[in-house]
Amino acid sequence: MGKTAVVYRSEYGSTKRYATYIGEQLQADLFGTDDFKDISSYDTVIYGGGIYGGSINGNDWLKKNQEALCSKKLIIFTCGISDPIDDKNRESIYAGLKQCLTEDLVNRAKVFSFRGALDYKKLKFTHKGMMTVIFQFLKRKKDRSPEEEEMLKSREGAIDFVDLSAADTLIKYVKE
Repeated sequence: MGKTAVVYRSEYGSTKRYATYIGEQLQADLFGTDDFKDISSYDTVIYGGGIYGGSINGNDWLKKNQEALCSKKLIIFTCGISDPIDDKNRESIYAGLKQCLTEDLVNRAKVFSFRGALDYKKLKFTHKGMMTVIFQFLKRKKDRSPEEEEMLKSREGAIDFVDLSAADTLIKYVKE
């Protein structure tokens, strides 16, 4: 397996929860993007970031380290409110990754997606604005999916879909 680093950028805590769990299970070094400078001594780099407006949080760190990442086993995990089991959501996640990262980086990486949490009251101004637009759209939509109903409920109270055991597939992949 070699030496492994888990690097993450987390705005509200869900991504950090997954990163911490993955790091513990793999006995890997754990870093926030602001604290991690040198990847040269690592064979495997696992990067985690939340999905916001179709973009992965911390994509600037991935771009900055792209050249060094080319010689590593690279795993990217995303964390978002949408259920990645749904084909449409998964396609949207990949489309977002391809828009904000280079094609080479996306093609080299093994990508996993996990569900996060949402507490509207704790969102930053920009994210509240994005969610307000989504809420308005969903309110007008006639046939909402169960996932969309849950998202609407998040306006009134926090929802948490974090399931750390979902990361076990990533952990198994790294150990192979």
